Amino acid sequence: MSSIAEHPFQKFQDLNDDTIVSGENIIRAIQEFESKVKVIKTEHGDLFVYAVESNDANVITHKIIIGPIEIDITVDLNDLTTVIEVYAKIPFVGKVQLTKKVGNLRDGVTFTIGYPPFIGGSLTVKLDGKNVVLEYSIDAFGFHYQGSEVIFTLP
Repeated sequence: MSSIAEHPFQKFQDLNDDTIVSGENIIRAIQEFESKVKVIKTEHGDLFVYAVESNDANVITHKIIIGPIEIDITVDLNDLTTVIEVYAKIPFVGKVQLTKKVGNLRDGVTFTIGYPPFIGGSLTVKLDGKNVVLEYSIDAFGFHYQGSEVIFTLP
């Protein structure tokens, strides 16, 4: 009697109707995602930056993860208007918006964040040539995150 071995993932369909035919599709999807994530080594862990797809060709959005902090930066390429949203992942509470600011990259946007007693600090997003730079000093859950990083370059 012969038996035919089946792969663990013969066919899988997720909620978006995307079909994964084999484990190879999973590996390709992960590799494609990893290729779009910029990892910056810092003193207290990695800083992750990745682009978020936009329906508008004149708008770009990037997500930055620093420890428990998530920063969403959206830039209108026509006039460099910038919307910055900062969230924190608080244990037993979930994702909480700390602040939302609108400004212009030419002038730079500086603000403080806080969720006492767990999180406090300041952020600056500014333009240096065509480079968008994030300066940050954040205390979160007993850890200190500080640095100045080029997070992306304008086209």
